[in-house]
Amino acid sequence: MKSKLLLIFFVCFSLFLFLGIRASQVVFDEDQPYTRDLQTTNAPILIQEQAADPAPLDPFTLIILIDDLETLSPLLEGVWLHRSTDGGAGAMFFPIFPSQADDGLERDLNLRGAFWLEDGSQPSQQFLTILSDRNLSWHQTLLLDHSVLNEIGLILAEIDPEYQSLNSVGLSGLSYSVENRLIVQSNQALFIHDLCQILPFPAHNELLQRFLEGFSGHVQLNGTTPLDFTRPWQAASYCLFPTMNLPAE
Repeated sequence: MKSKLLLIFFVCFSLFLFLGIRASQVVFDEDQPYTRDLQTTNAPILIQEQAADPAPLDPFTLIILIDDLETLSPLLEGVWLHRSTDGGAGAMFFPIFPSQADDGLERDLNLRGAFWLEDGSQPSQQFLTILSDRNLSWHQTLLLDHSVLNEIGLILAEIDPEYQSLNSVGLSGLSYSVENRLIVQSNQALFIHDLCQILPFPAHNELLQRFLEGFSGHVQLNGTTPLDFTRPWQAASYCLFPTMNLPAE
């Protein structure tokens, strides 16, 4: 009798032990579905793309004027920061070079000494770093030279025979010099102001077409396309210089 009880106990114990082990295997497999799938399938693991930040509605443009884009050592003549205002109805311009700061001459010399072209007519990284360190930011860059300004003047003269660029001041008045740095700044502002008088630019097909063509290699545009760059100017009708007092006409 005693031996029968021991046999029954041994059989029941073995059965419960087997069921416990099997139950734990099932539970473990159910808790690891991703591991099981990787072991039994060759399905690829997909990486979700993150949406890029939307482009700003009114991007800042860094406008850089040099003497000649085709020369090996171009000279920096002017730097302006531009953005649209009033829902695109106007444009604002801020002079960066020549500088308006109290230590403007020192800033000018540092910035001009750091300017050269590299990597396919791109402003040097040292030049851009100096501007960034001055808490300036921009989303696109427009690089142009005196040849472009001269051609713009010729086109505008054909459109309006009474047009006089720079209030009779020639392109030489846009060239930077230490002695006349503030006069140069004013002349550049007057040139921009004169151009604003014939806004919107897209109304003048020849001028727009020449810009889209890059003015025979004398314009470099980075961070946007020529067509996208000119689109905001379709609504612009005036320009502002918030930090300057332009001479009365």
